[in-house]
Amino acid sequence: MNLETLKEIKPSRFNNGKPSPTLTDKEWQHQFLAMKLYITPYNKSVTRMGGKFSRESGKEYENNEYDGTTNWQSYYSYVNDVLKNIRAGKHDFCYYGYQIVDLLKFHMNNLKTKYCDGYWEVWLER
Repeated sequence: MNLETLKEIKPSRFNNGKPSPTLTDKEWQHQFLAMKLYITPYNKSVTRMGGKFSRESGKEYENNEYDGTTNWQSYYSYVNDVLKNIRAGKHDFCYYGYQIVDLLKFHMNNLKTKYCDGYWEVWLER
């Protein structure tokens, strides 16, 4: 597959969450190569996913306010766990395309994936 063909694969095809039920690993590998054309990696000093809303406040809430883990906190915790596992030489799993996008921001050059009928196996090339 040449560069022009890769550029024709639209980012929306792999950025919208769950994969198509007809996707094969061979098709996925082409999409994975194209995906890398649209992602800007984090600089080397960023080693974990975080951000403005990534920390729990630790406050006691009153007046029926929500006192629990937010969706963002659960998500960044999941991505950080996957990062920890693959950096330790293990294989882990992702279930949505945007999870692969976030992993690529940390490991653009050595992230490997395999599509397995509804989910992806991910690891780092050593």
